[in-house]
Amino acid sequence: MVQKKIVIASIFFVLLITLALVFRPVPIASPENTLITYGTIEEVYEAGENGFVFRLKGDDRLYYIDQGLRNGLTFTALQAELPGQPVEIHYVKYWTPIDPLSKLKHIAKVDVNSTTIYAEFP
Repeated sequence: MVQKKIVIASIFFVLLITLALVFRPVPIASPENTLITYGTIEEVYEAGENGFVFRLKGDDRLYYIDQGLRNGLTFTALQAELPGQPVEIHYVKYWTPIDPLSKLKHIAKVDVNSTTIYAEFP
């Protein structure tokens, strides 16, 4: 009976830790906690009310800007101008147990043709 309680408690504890890792917030972006990827923009999608998603050629990950409209970007301009452009994307270094399934990365900074079009940090 005691062994059964220990097993149930252990399963509950592992489940709580897993849920905490999955639902923890994305850290605030800074130059120290970002990774950089280079590529060519294939498509731009609108995501929610204020967000955008970028797909790069040959890259199975998706990169998203959460509050792009609030920072002066417009979906129609991005969709018309960015496909085919070389880009440097700085995304937040962040891991959760569902990363192998989602492949969605939070953008901290976007440079197109050496011009910054979006940045969460200076």
